[in-house]
Amino acid sequence: FFSPPVFFTMPAKKKEEEKPKAVFGRVKNNLKMGIVGLPNVGKSSLFNLLTEQAVAAENYPFCTIEPTEARVPFPDGRYDCLCNMWQPASR
Repeated sequence: FFSPPVFFTMPAKKKEEEKPKAVFGRVKNNLKMGIVGLPNVGKSSLFNLLTEQAVAAENYPFCTIEPTEARVPFPDGRYDCLCNMWQPASR
């Protein structure tokens, strides 16, 4: 007695769904950063230079314990070009 061969079909492969890209926070024109380093290496002096402020920069360790915040304008031609192209409601 001979039986004919039986062929099984494989189920179709599932299509991989595209994962949405992660968005971290809102799109802003702000950049948050910090200056980190060892004592007496010039962090406060660099901060004073960049922000044009007068944070205490004495010659002893741990002179500036409290964090200091500042906003510094940083013009970028690419941002102006995009604003001119898309003309958003707020700049």
